[in-house]
Amino acid sequence: MNVLFLSTRDIEDSRYIREGTKNLLETRFGIADTLAFCGKLERVGNTKYGPRLQINDGNSLSVIVGTFNNNVRKDAEEIVKNFEDGNKEIYLLLYGNPYETDKLYINVNQDNGVIVVNKDVFKKYHKMRKLAKEYRLKKAEILEEEKLEIPVPEEFPEELSDKIIIEFIKDNDRGNGVLIDTIIEKFRNCDRKLVEEKILELMELGNIYEPRSGFLKVIE
Repeated sequence: MNVLFLSTRDIEDSRYIREGTKNLLETRFGIADTLAFCGKLERVGNTKYGPRLQINDGNSLSVIVGTFNNNVRKDAEEIVKNFEDGNKEIYLLLYGNPYETDKLYINVNQDNGVIVVNKDVFKKYHKMRKLAKEYRLKKAEILEEEKLEIPVPEEFPEELSDKIIIEFIKDNDRGNGVLIDTIIEKFRNCDRKLVEEKILELMELGNIYEPRSGFLKVIE
């Protein structure tokens, strides 16, 4: 279960995705099959699919509870009764799945999908959500920067294939092997670190070896 802890504002620019049998929601903070929200209960109702609970964390969010799960539906029905009996200070932590026909809504079905909490938990939830949001955004920025910094040689796949490196060593070996620096110079159009990694990989695979320091030979 991949959970995103969100506020209702976080899903404003989200995109619903149907992947196989899974319902997913793509947001700028990541993709999840389960969403968590925390807010004050402000309205309740009943539908043929189950109780509707409307929470508010700055914006209103309505969820349908218990469409396919009798346990969580009973929990929600108790909350509805409590609210209708006059308890107007109910805070809920909700775990739900995105669902869409013509409009996105959240469907709560898993056990423990509706948890009654207090105001302190509500405040802590949003503090944690804010930190998680900042972390995800920063991580996305770092990944984007790293992607931009990776040099991509024009002929990278051909120039740095196992076969071409091995053939180069064979063709230039006069009996004592070939200097590693000579190999790196040959493939200077590629990033030096990638060439070194490819050489180490060929050594680990048993294709080449180092007969003496700084020289490489092909194992035949």
